[in-house]
Formats: sequence, structure tokens, C-alpha cells
Amino acid sequence: MDFSQLLFWGMFGMIVEVFFTAIRDLVKDNNFNLIGHTSLFMFPVYAFGLSYGFDFIYYILEIDVVRYLSYPLWIWLVEIAIGIPALYAGIKIWDYNYLPERLHWKGIISFAHYPLWVGLGILVEMTKQILF
Repeated sequence: MDFSQLLFWGMFGMIVEVFFTAIRDLVKDNNFNLIGHTSLFMFPVYAFGLSYGFDFIYYILEIDVVRYLSYPLWIWLVEIAIGIPALYAGIKIWDYNYLPERLHWKGIISFAHYPLWVGLGILVEMTKQILF
């Protein structure tokens, strides 16, 4: 993995997040401004997670359906590993508190996003197959 791929995956993740947050606000609040957002803290998370992290998962889980369905679990693990220390430092890199309490844990992980994380995993795999 070279620097250009880390740069690509960092930007890819941030762009997907900006699109997602803009569309979420459109659907949730009828906000037609389509203003998405992300945090610069997410750049290294996406750079390393979507490159090395997804490669690791692809290596250890060879059955496609199992791998696809496991992506949310891996993402939640990363969200906990990064979200809890950030929260203690007074930083909210992301916040799922806009969801009902039963659909998130401390605003750090979102159970409601399970299908979206599966879709992200498939999108990343398809992108890797096409570009790399």
C-alpha cells in the first residue's frame, strides 16, 4: 500500500460521509441546502481503515456474505476504540444522539446504520476491484 492509496481512501471516506450527511439532513429535516459535513479527524480513520482494515477483513473472512454482514461489527469496534477516548477528551468526532436512544450507544455507535455499513463495505470492495 503506497501513500497515494492512503490519500485516496482518506478522501473517499470523507466524500462519502459528506454526501451521506447531506442526504440524511434532506430526508430527516427536509433540508434542501444539501450541506454535508465531516471531521478532519476522520481522514486517518478512513485512510487506514478503508485500506488496511478492509484488506485484513477480506483476508480473514473469505465467504462474501459473512464478510459483508460483519462489516458493521468492525466499524462499531473502530467507533468504540476511537469514540470513547475522543469523548473523554471532550471531542465529538461524530454524534449519533440524533437517533432514538434504543438505536445508538452513547452517541458513539449507531445500530440503525447496520445496513449502511454493509453497503459501505460492498462499495469499498467494488471500488478496490475496479481501481486497485
